[in-house]
Amino acid sequence: MKEKVGVGACQAVTKRTMSGFKMVATDLDGTFMLDTKTPPWVQKPSERNIAAVRELLNRGVYFVPLSGRQIPCMAPLLRGVMPNVHQHPQSYIGGYNGGVFVGPEEDGLRPILRQESFAPDAVKQAIEYVAKEGLLVKIFHEMPDGELGVSWCGDFDYSVEQAEFFAACGEFPYTPDSSIAVRCLDEKFRDFYRNVPYVIDPLQGYDAEAIAALNPLKMVVMTNEQDMHIAAISDGMNGPLPFDLVRGNFWYEYMPSGVNKSSGLSWLANHLGFTMDECVAFGDSSNDFEMLRDAGLGVCMDNGRDEVKAVSAKVSQYSNDEDGVGREIEILLEQGAFD
Repeated sequence: MKEKVGVGACQAVTKRTMSGFKMVATDLDGTFMLDTKTPPWVQKPSERNIAAVRELLNRGVYFVPLSGRQIPCMAPLLRGVMPNVHQHPQSYIGGYNGGVFVGPEEDGLRPILRQESFAPDAVKQAIEYVAKEGLLVKIFHEMPDGELGVSWCGDFDYSVEQAEFFAACGEFPYTPDSSIAVRCLDEKFRDFYRNVPYVIDPLQGYDAEAIAALNPLKMVVMTNEQDMHIAAISDGMNGPLPFDLVRGNFWYEYMPSGVNKSSGLSWLANHLGFTMDECVAFGDSSNDFEMLRDAGLGVCMDNGRDEVKAVSAKVSQYSNDEDGVGREIEILLEQGAFD
């Protein structure tokens, strides 16, 4: 039974007393970052959020950005917290929805602590469906030399609304040719993270064997009909799914079975010598569902999805664009939640 306690401006339900928390984990897009209506590569955290994280680290509290993003695309976002943030002993990063974790920097590199990938048969079954439907699939994987690999096959027609949105942001030239739009989008990532290893590798056709050989960490399928496809995949399988499915705004993701932010955060907490009950987690979207449900204190942003709010111990009165994470951390600090 969860104990009901007061937190900030609303009542929260938490699994532990409001003290002794050792870690704060937060989603990025729609939670820690500002400007949900801009592409992810131009988003940034607010100064209030950064100041709150700096205070946590100064107090010896672990801070973990935990996102569906790739690790190399997350690390640059932390540089504003403090000059030596990547060497800080309480600074960890989780990417690929908890499938990969890296620790504090050692000799210029953050060591990989956990890396979960698909079973080959799961990749083949996923690609069979994608090929049948003719969808664009982006495969995120690690290269043999440690670089991040992003491969794709198929095609995707951006809706007019999506294309105009990206064009209005000025991030790549508008074109009705979907394949060019996708390539421009990827090239922008490559340019923005020009100091981060980033490999863009088009595949020829839906070659399930070649894709499985990449040892994927996550596969993202671009579609405006994600709910229909998730239902069709679930209904078409005999027995349990060999992978997990996560809904996005105009995509869905294949994840290795059992890999999500909750299982990842639980693994990291145990690795560091404590449990999920001693973790505070912030989020807003479908891939935060399990983490906010299972953390000692799960806080959903005001802009979060209804089903995520329903399982969270607290629903903040603030959105990500109102410094929600920073404000909630300030409240917890005032209450002695990390003492």
